[in-house]
Parts: sequence; structure tokens; C-alpha cells
Amino acid sequence: MSQHAETSRAFSPEELAAWLTDMCGGRPRGIIFDCDGVIIDSAAANVHYYNLLRRELGLPLLTKEQEHYVQMSTAQQAIDAIIPAPLMPALRDVTRRISYRRDIVPMLRPTEGIHRLLQRCRALGIRTGVHTNRRDGMGDVIATCRFEGFFDPVVTVARALPKPDPDGAFQVLREWGLSARDTLFVGDSSTDRDAAGGAGIPFLPYRNPHLETPGFCADFADLESALELTRSC
Repeated sequence: MSQHAETSRAFSPEELAAWLTDMCGGRPRGIIFDCDGVIIDSAAANVHYYNLLRRELGLPLLTKEQEHYVQMSTAQQAIDAIIPAPLMPALRDVTRRISYRRDIVPMLRPTEGIHRLLQRCRALGIRTGVHTNRRDGMGDVIATCRFEGFFDPVVTVARALPKPDPDGAFQVLREWGLSARDTLFVGDSSTDRDAAGGAGIPFLPYRNPHLETPGFCADFADLESALELTRSC
């Protein structure tokens, strides 16, 4: 980890407004959000799910490194990383007993302040979308966290290559008819950062000071205030 990443600090609303003006030429016209760890608080739920699978297979709990990886990877990448290949046949039986939709989705919660931010974006005419490495079940996530009507498009790995490939980010730009400079990508991982960078979209880390950026957003209330302080592009 670089020294710059170690010393990255939270932007104040005023600093964030200045950064948006510099990077986006003013208030962005569209914001792409990552899902897990950004618009939803899912880390504990996801770790619980994968630990349930491992326990049923006689494996120990996830390590801290594995916990971090499963939060930003696709589900298939996570399974491949944490379940040894010889246990894959047994895993099929386990997943018939343990349902992510039934047992885990009800544990998901919207991130604090996200609804207010989305309402402010709507009032300011800022488009909002999601680019996630999830494949299935986003409809359940949106319903559980009361996000109906806020995100369009919702790009999953069912329709785009997984991040860090910029394929999904490019899809959002095309659907919106916006340039990369008109857009902001808010994420919490290196895969988000690299997907945004590959599409040329300014990237704002959310609650992660270790992504080699000038600063990060510590609270959605700060981003809401910064958008109010920033002029339209």
C-alpha cells in the first residue's frame, strides 16, 4: 500500500465541492454507485452467508483477507476462492439448504444517508445508476432496501463484464448519453476505482482512505452538501 493511500483523508463538503468542480467541471449530471459497501451495508450479511457454507462443508471461518475479497468479487469468484474444488459437488447440496434470498437478503440494510442523497440527486436532476459485481437478486436487494425508482440502469455481471473491467461503466454512459467527465463513480474498492478509471470517469472513494486518491467521502451527507455547493455542469 502506498504512502499516498495511507495518508488519504476525508474531504470536507467544501473540499469535495472543489474537487467535483475540478474533476467534473461542476456538478455531475450522473452518478454511478457501487452496491455492496456503498448503497447497502452488506459486509456482515455476506460474510455470514459464506461462513454458513464453509461451516456446512467442515471448513473454518473466513480469514480477514477472504472477508475483504468476497465483498468486492462476483459470487462465483468468491466461491472459487473460498471453497476447495473437491468440495464443489457437496456445495451444491449445501446451497439447496441455505438460501441467500431467504436467509441473507432480509439482513441487508441501506447505507445511512443514501435515501436522502438519492432524493437530493433527483431534485437536482442528477441521474443515478448502479454498477455491481452481483449477478442475481438485485431486484430483491432494491425491494428490501426501498430503492425502487431510484436507479436506472442497474448493471450486473449478467449484462456486463465484472469490474475492474470498464464494460459496465461504458454501458451506463451510453444509456445516459453522457460523457465520462459529466459523470461520477462512487465506490469502495480497487475494482470500482479501476472500472471508473478504465472508462475515464472521475472516481470518489466511499469510506476507504486506501485507494490512492486525494481524498474520500466519509459520509453521504458530505456528498449531498457538496452537490448543493457545486454549480451545474
